[in-house]
Amino acid sequence: MTETFQHISVLLNESIDGLAIKPDGVYIDGTFGRGGHSRTILSKLGENGRL
Repeated sequence: MTETFQHISVLLNESIDGLAIKPDGVYIDGTFGRGGHSRTILSKLGENGRL
């Protein structure tokens, strides 16, 4: 039997809202997940923002 694991981010929107991301901000994703938080942070950053 082959088991598969699917990660489901919990509180993703609440976490992102709490960060109040600024387009030119600098952020570190220390959640050690599968990139869901990073993808969302990146989508809110401008060209001068850093992740």
